[in-house]
Amino acid sequence: MKKTALILFALLLLPTQSWAHAWLKLKIATSEYPPFTSSKMEHDGYINHITKEAFLESGVVVEFTSMPWEDALEATQNGEYDAVSYGNFVRAREDEFFHSKPITAENLIFFTRTDSEIDSWKNLSDLAQYKMGITEGYLYTDELNRFIKDNSNTVEAKTDKENFEALLDGKIDIFPTDDLSGWYLLQRDFNDSQRKQITQLRPFISSVTTHLLVPKGSENGKLVLALFNRGIEQLTLDGKMKRFKRLLKEGYYQTPNKPVNYDRR
Repeated sequence: MKKTALILFALLLLPTQSWAHAWLKLKIATSEYPPFTSSKMEHDGYINHITKEAFLESGVVVEFTSMPWEDALEATQNGEYDAVSYGNFVRAREDEFFHSKPITAENLIFFTRTDSEIDSWKNLSDLAQYKMGITEGYLYTDELNRFIKDNSNTVEAKTDKENFEALLDGKIDIFPTDDLSGWYLLQRDFNDSQRKQITQLRPFISSVTTHLLVPKGSENGKLVLALFNRGIEQLTLDGKMKRFKRLLKEGYYQTPNKPVNYDRR
């Protein structure tokens, strides 16, 4: 039996606890995707806080390094990092990465302009005539990814913020992103007049689960995955996942110089 397997077996037999002294340090690649992940936020953002605490349940400490999303995936596949925080579940990524147990579930939606002729949709084919903005390197859902691949009427930008700017300028007609991060960016980086020009297109695309991505080519990948999954289970049992969500809604994970009011009533 390999050393990694022996360590994993021993860990799973131990009672759940947060160890006083770390026995393992992991390097995790992350990106700027507030309020979920950001080096400018408390605990590097909401999801990174959960990730850190999940590993601490087994006495493992993590170090986050922020970089562009595609760089994070590539560097982790090349063995420079132990995992990526974080990604939606998409089958297209399963050849290269393990998906951990779900961390959160979010609604993926289309944003459009309030003066747009688009008021609803049933099938993605209904939107083929409209110019869609997408963010470089992102995989959204399996269905939406297939649509994007087969549809030439798409425009790629480097960031979600650039896509919102393109939407305001009329360069694109629709833009998919998750509800919370989209709303957060609109509150943080755009003024009230600009926000009034953007609305959500109904219905939402789908609910997506978020995961830690662990490279399948890593020698210790299965160990890292098992440690994290065990930690998520314990945080859930202890009620801490609800606490982290409450902290998010209370504005704990904020860019200090650009606070956002989370009350959307």
